[in-house]
Amino acid sequence: MEEISVPRTHTDQKFDVPSLDSNKKPFEMTDNEIKKEISVPRTHTGQKFDVPSLDSNKKLFEMTDDEIKKEISVPRTHTDQKFDVASLFAIVTNILNPATIAADNVFRGAKQPHMEIKGERAIATSFIPPLCTLKELSYEMACKDPGVETAYKTTKSILEKLKDYSWHAKAVLTLAAFALDYGDFCRHLDQFHSSDQLTKSLRILKGIPALLTQPSIDHKHESAIVELNKLIKDTLNVIDCIFTLEERSVKYNPKDLPALSIATNNISIYVFWAIITVVVCTNRMCCLIKDESKTHELSRFSERINDINGKLKLQIQLCNEEIEKIEAYWKLIRFLKEPLDIAEVLKALIFASDNRQRVKVFPNELILEAVKTKNVLLFFTDLDIDKISEYVSIRTPIYENIPSKYKDKYEVVWIPIVDQWTNDMQKKFELLRSQMSWFVVQNFSSISGIKYVREQWHFKNEPIIVVLNPQGTVEHHNAAPMIKIWGPRAFPFTHWKDEELRKSEDWFGSLMLEFSPDIPTWIDEGKHIFFYGGKDSTWVKEFTKEATGFANDAVKGARISLFNVGKDSGSLGHFWKLIDNFFLYKSQMVTELDPMTKEIQKLLSYKNEKGWVVLCKGARLVFSGYGTTVLTVLKNFEEWRQCLNDSVSDFEVCLEEHYNEQLFKDGFPCRVIDIPKSDGLIPDYRKCPDCSKIMETSFRFKCCDHNQHGFNLKFCHNHHGTKAQLKGSYIDHMNPQVPTESVYPQDSARAQSYVTTDSFVSQRPHFQ
Repeated sequence: MEEISVPRTHTDQKFDVPSLDSNKKPFEMTDNEIKKEISVPRTHTGQKFDVPSLDSNKKLFEMTDDEIKKEISVPRTHTDQKFDVASLFAIVTNILNPATIAADNVFRGAKQPHMEIKGERAIATSFIPPLCTLKELSYEMACKDPGVETAYKTTKSILEKLKDYSWHAKAVLTLAAFALDYGDFCRHLDQFHSSDQLTKSLRILKGIPALLTQPSIDHKHESAIVELNKLIKDTLNVIDCIFTLEERSVKYNPKDLPALSIATNNISIYVFWAIITVVVCTNRMCCLIKDESKTHELSRFSERINDINGKLKLQIQLCNEEIEKIEAYWKLIRFLKEPLDIAEVLKALIFASDNRQRVKVFPNELILEAVKTKNVLLFFTDLDIDKISEYVSIRTPIYENIPSKYKDKYEVVWIPIVDQWTNDMQKKFELLRSQMSWFVVQNFSSISGIKYVREQWHFKNEPIIVVLNPQGTVEHHNAAPMIKIWGPRAFPFTHWKDEELRKSEDWFGSLMLEFSPDIPTWIDEGKHIFFYGGKDSTWVKEFTKEATGFANDAVKGARISLFNVGKDSGSLGHFWKLIDNFFLYKSQMVTELDPMTKEIQKLLSYKNEKGWVVLCKGARLVFSGYGTTVLTVLKNFEEWRQCLNDSVSDFEVCLEEHYNEQLFKDGFPCRVIDIPKSDGLIPDYRKCPDCSKIMETSFRFKCCDHNQHGFNLKFCHNHHGTKAQLKGSYIDHMNPQVPTESVYPQDSARAQSYVTTDSFVSQRPHFQ
């Protein structure tokens, strides 16, 4: 049969095989006809894959990670190959762990008991191994010439075959193909003295007798087997780490785990080194069986695998630490959804086990005992003295106005959130603590607690006050704006009270109470009150004179008082701060134009005018307008005096009617509303208080250094309407090329970001 012996090459060669003669069946062919049919000319060399080789100027171990990534990048098809990777890896682990122990037992002479693997992964009962793929990979790695170049080509070929699998699946499949052979190899080593005929025959085919019957076995093969065994274990550990990271990436969002994100970015590199190491181990095993002296040098691969193993274990450790934080946070969320009582809430939130520093409580540590039957206001801040002092100053009047029976039912707990305590921070803290008569918590550093306060209660370094009842249920997620604006009227600081105050028609009068002791009296008497101010002192003086004469006139049905908001230093700035705060407070809940929001927006549009006027009847705002137009209307009072004499209309109705007529004659100016940026409280859109169309929005920057630099902001009020011009240009909301820095250097002037909303009511179409 010498004529029909056909040696195979290392790879399956495909060629055009002639089909059977249609008139001749195989069992009808003669021996000579068969010899003729199967005669194939032999080549002198085996067939080789056309796989790109290593750059001749760059050795494998000198390549950077980026260079390797570029080399192993293989375009994937649209369909990912999916199978039960977890079950296959569990099988591989169950093979290689006892296999390596068996090899050590044979060559080291020390019997080690089989150890159960901790956390052993389960194998699905329905699992069907991808045998064809494993056999193909096994064949790909078998009986290759030793050398880094060959190992690299083989690895590239394997990656090409597995291009439609995930990276961790590539590594597991390659290791599984190796385990098929190495598991058999080690099993026959362990059963060398078995007399079973089947086992003995298979042992001969595996080359085990040739390996174990060498006279110099202890000296020649022991170190090689031990070295190979160790590298296999280390590679298994690397792939185990890769598999663990894959499990983490499925269960958790990498955005929440920075360490996981870093690790997964380099998974392709780790898989490449794992696969090429498996290829090298396969070659070493073949060389041992064939007793060949020429073999791979494993030391450099071992060094690289150990290096990767160390990196992966560190990354997994960091991942686990981050996961502990996430799990603690989720546990806190679940707990606070159904709290037991207020003491348990504080214990879980403030005194959590993940505090990085020991929490201190002033004036004493008995806070949990003191609050367990009370409503608690958790006051979260940074250490900005100005912001905190504002709340400290209103604490006394609020407490004094709380009904006596409720005074001992409330406790305030100040909890500053500080990223890192420094000596300067400590001094600020001590100064602020000395001003407070409530409980103070220092070193609140619970990772889960701070995350909860920031994400669930939306703390963004601006003061917030979270109100909890004795059962630990949240009554208000942030009562700070309500308390700052309404003071004692905010009691009992609940959501329903907040909603009631937001709808209150006497909001303006309530805000003005603090400006003069006369205002409460005027409001109680139901008087008409002119509140006025502006940037032009000449206009203010002229209006004061005209309005005083007007108030002294016998106006039917009107008793009029005047209050100049800007007569005292700083009072005008405080007034606009109150209005800004009230607008932001109201905007958190309302985007549609209810009457109150409409009046607030109109009022805000007067901020940069020469003058403005607000008319209240008692505490209720009944009219507001541009100061120059109101002044003209008052000067022309004789023209509309008859309105009061001939109709049943109230004074404010006649005033507004003639104001609108005068405004129409003068030309209606565009509305300009400046809203200081305030931690995401700016609404996405605003409707014009005049035409109810959506106002155009643009961003601008304003310099606060009045002595050196500043933008020349010009607002043109002609009948066409214009945008706010910024040094001769504007920023359109439809194409917002918004600068990220101010025009002037930061060391020259401090820039402040504003949102500007413009409404053009004539000849300018608006989208609805």
